[in-house]
Amino acid sequence: MKRPCWALLALSSFLICPLTSATRPRYGGTLTVDLTSTWIVFSEIEALTPLIVETLVRINERGDPEPNLAVAWQHDADRKRWRFSLKPKVTFHDGEPLNATAAAPALLAALKKRYGDVRVTAGGQTVVIQSERAMPDLLSELARPATAVFRQTEKLPLVGTGPFRVTNWEPGRRLTLSAFDDYWNGHAFLDSVIVNLGSSRTSADVFDIPFSPARRILPERTRVWSSAARELIALQTAGIDPQLARALALSIDRGPMVNVLTQRKGEAAFGLLPQWLSGYAFLFTATPDVAHARQMLSQLRLSPLTLSYPPNDSFARSVADRVALNARDAGMNLQPTPSLNGNIRLVRWKLESRDAANELTRFFAMLGLPERPDSLYDAERAVLEEGRLIPLLYLPAVYGIGPRVHGWDAAQKHDPFVLHLENVWVEP
Repeated sequence: MKRPCWALLALSSFLICPLTSATRPRYGGTLTVDLTSTWIVFSEIEALTPLIVETLVRINERGDPEPNLAVAWQHDADRKRWRFSLKPKVTFHDGEPLNATAAAPALLAALKKRYGDVRVTAGGQTVVIQSERAMPDLLSELARPATAVFRQTEKLPLVGTGPFRVTNWEPGRRLTLSAFDDYWNGHAFLDSVIVNLGSSRTSADVFDIPFSPARRILPERTRVWSSAARELIALQTAGIDPQLARALALSIDRGPMVNVLTQRKGEAAFGLLPQWLSGYAFLFTATPDVAHARQMLSQLRLSPLTLSYPPNDSFARSVADRVALNARDAGMNLQPTPSLNGNIRLVRWKLESRDAANELTRFFAMLGLPERPDSLYDAERAVLEEGRLIPLLYLPAVYGIGPRVHGWDAAQKHDPFVLHLENVWVEP
């Protein structure tokens, strides 16, 4: 018998509705996040503080600055004096309005670390930042979480303007956030977020998966999400013969590090900045050449060297052991040691922004070099040719995402540095 059309329509509606309701965003609920790291102060919670505090400027997915808490800015011809107009009708989590007077103290304290003689003056909704020297990279600096606008009170350690406010803070144990009802950019889907610190559990809605020799067993239906590369692992070789450093670089085989140590989540690094940030990292790609390394080392008077790595960092130790193995194949005696003062140091360098010039400037400061010239590629190539830094791996941030979490990929799409939870939602 032929089924009536109305019956087919009813049946199709019945089948479609559950699927639609399962994928339609909903308000409410609590997201639990378990992080293996233990933080005592807020400034260390790099991925979460932007949920609470905001910056005047942000860097979009194209790497260009765009307004955030500031709606517009102007500067003089020398870029020594900048004038920012603040967004109106924005309030802090305690109800106080955002104005220049409230924003100036945090901005001044942060900018003095970058520009020693900087001055910040306030008037109404206008902030003026000026210095005796040019500040061409000020917009990138103002987009960093370290230059966010915030206030502190006796009761609250961090009062910001972001989509979530702090409702409970237990240093080293737990951070509880609640959606800010008066957020200027719309209410978050979640009611609250509970972040457990120093936890190695995998039962939360979201949990980080640190790089470690020990493999974690993930719960059923958990999916693994990785950000773009945001951390560089490299060897700092200042103080040793440049030819020895170049020979060491030639001896290193990054393939097993990527395939085994990072379980194919990391990338081989040959430059300071990853490809997604610089656009030219592929130009530095090279293959190991142990024979050439041996030839170079045969011209040197070799003595035992130490390769130091951060204590209590099991992944860094695994990388150091692999480097030492490659070095021995080339005829170099390199002994890994958990300290901070070896002849060669294994360093972990976290990127902070999507501005390639700003990140390269930070690298140069770390190496004690003058600020970058106009050509980023030429500046980076010069450092690499000197052998002062030997890149090894780029690492992403990796998280396990539980089955009731939705909207995660879209929320994190354009920013590898911050957990954007304001557009994430959960099933009951």
